[in-house]
Amino acid sequence: MAQARDAYEVLGVAKDASAEDIKKAYRALAREHHPDRTGGDDTKFKEVNAAHGVLGDEDKRKLYDEFGYSAFRPGFDAAQARAFGGSMRGRGGPGPGVDLDDLIKSMFGGGGAGRGSSFSFEFGQGGRGGFGGPGGFGGPGYSRGPRRGQDIKVVTQVSLIEAISGTEAAFMLPTGSKVKVRIPKGVRTGTTVRLRGKGSPGMDGGPAGDLLLDIEVLEHSLVHVDRDDLEMDVLLTFAESLRGGQITLPTPTGVVKVKIPPAAPSGTRMRLRGRGLPKGGKDTQQGDLYLVLRPTPPTSLGEDSEALVEQLEALYEAGPRDDLDFG
Repeated sequence: MAQARDAYEVLGVAKDASAEDIKKAYRALAREHHPDRTGGDDTKFKEVNAAHGVLGDEDKRKLYDEFGYSAFRPGFDAAQARAFGGSMRGRGGPGPGVDLDDLIKSMFGGGGAGRGSSFSFEFGQGGRGGFGGPGGFGGPGYSRGPRRGQDIKVVTQVSLIEAISGTEAAFMLPTGSKVKVRIPKGVRTGTTVRLRGKGSPGMDGGPAGDLLLDIEVLEHSLVHVDRDDLEMDVLLTFAESLRGGQITLPTPTGVVKVKIPPAAPSGTRMRLRGRGLPKGGKDTQQGDLYLVLRPTPPTSLGEDSEALVEQLEALYEAGPRDDLDFG
């Protein structure tokens, strides 16, 4: 059985690291070691999730800094630990004899860190029944009565198209149960979907915790997101940019017909109202889609193209650099 390493060492951060630095380190390592990725490592993935489950919560981090992983064993009482010899953590150690699998089982209520095509698990925000929180293990309100189960946070990535139209995700929880979640359209990075009672089971007759689905929307190579609005480049031939006219264009929110103005310079922005993201994650109002016109040169010129180039040059009333002056 692997012994749990120091949480700061696992995430590769200093002991005075900010909450944002810890979150960034966790996300990078969770992606790197995810079991469904080529070269992923299930053991390291579990270890990273366990470390973030402690350091990602302010109250748990304080307990860990004082007592190590021992603070999260069932029945641990911080006040008694201080009374009988003070900190059990010592300086920088993870706590005596803490097994990684036992730690994950105790924190998730059974089972290991889950696996899913685009999911990683971490711990919810404290709360009643959370470790170190009121009514949780080691907290000042610890009792032997019914205790609420731990919240489970699931970090999942969705494509921009899935975020626009909504999608359904299915995955296995660390508790062994399968859950289907409907991700509403219009979600943004940082959106949290809560499923009540789908977290870790309660103890001594207490209610189950909640499942918190934390959404991260992946960037799209062709579309830029600006709050509720979308922006995309539209490539045009020289003929289309000179002559103008109507074109048919696929967009993230459906196929549209657009009238291009003649002789539109590169960078011209065209606004399509109501073709962006739902405002506030609702269907009542939509953001806008901005099209940025980008005329593109031909990939090659034939033998008879010189006369055509001369005709194009004759269309300019003045040279495009005539006004360039640094004097």
